[in-house]
Amino acid sequence: MQKRESRCINKRQLGTYQEREKLPLNGDWSNIQEKKINLYYRDKIYIVATSDCDGGLAKVEGYQIEIEITSLNNASHFSCEDNGIQKLYGIQIIGSIFIGAYCLIKGKDDLFIKYVMRVLLIDIIAELLFFLHYTVYSYNGVGIYLFDLLGSICNNTSQLLFAFLFIALSQGWTILKQELNIVQILPFISMIVIYQSIMMIIIKYFDGSEDKYHNFYGIGGWLLMLSKIGLTFLYSIGIYNLSKQVKQKQFIVLITIVGFLYQIHYPVVVFISEVFVVPYWKNRVITMTTILISHLCMVFCAFICTTKSTAYFQLKNQSQTII
Repeated sequence: MQKRESRCINKRQLGTYQEREKLPLNGDWSNIQEKKINLYYRDKIYIVATSDCDGGLAKVEGYQIEIEITSLNNASHFSCEDNGIQKLYGIQIIGSIFIGAYCLIKGKDDLFIKYVMRVLLIDIIAELLFFLHYTVYSYNGVGIYLFDLLGSICNNTSQLLFAFLFIALSQGWTILKQELNIVQILPFISMIVIYQSIMMIIIKYFDGSEDKYHNFYGIGGWLLMLSKIGLTFLYSIGIYNLSKQVKQKQFIVLITIVGFLYQIHYPVVVFISEVFVVPYWKNRVITMTTILISHLCMVFCAFICTTKSTAYFQLKNQSQTII
């Protein structure tokens, strides 16, 4: 039996055949290899095998091989689906500031607008935290865990509070009655917000799971979805009762469309994305759609509260009979 040579004379051929790596010819094989792969929107599968100099599989019993792979997307740690998402949050911050400035100038004395601005402030804080977290994440692949956690909590809180404002509006607040009974609803709202926050802390504590970075995955996503559906049910009951007391059907139609759009859009968008959207576009589609719809609803609220020709403006100022 012929003895196999100990030196690997074809190591360059073996190295370039699979990975196209430039391996040194002097026998020094570096443990760090860098390469660029032009691969867009496809799942990557890495298969690592050890071989001898003839290309046959080597027996490595008793050895432990540790391999760490860091994949960058155009020098960024973001995957293709999340690449550039911090720019989206930057645009969202600018849009929220413009909406807040409009509300402050046109409707600072309106009771409903005052609550909308408080919710908008929480939303802006969430957007700033997300922007900072994702900006750092693009450089180190880790981000700032505290900013990510607080941003998710503030984001969920702003969504729930804005949903509660629509429910209060459907109950006749600012139309049939001017006072919002905070004592009655505050414990209920606080319980839901605290519960969502605790679940978000637990979910984001675990590494390596998709739901750590995307709120619509995992238990947190299901809880948020169920809360949206429950709030939609409460909103529909309030609108039904309000329609019996208010003569302005135009207002009822508008507030019903916008309220249902805000309450139910999240479950609908997630469902459509799960069925019809490819995995690498899901996060971008869901994030952009929820941001767009929530801001359009805020713009609508700012418009009806500050424009004198709207039916809501006439109702809340009791310029005509509502009963």
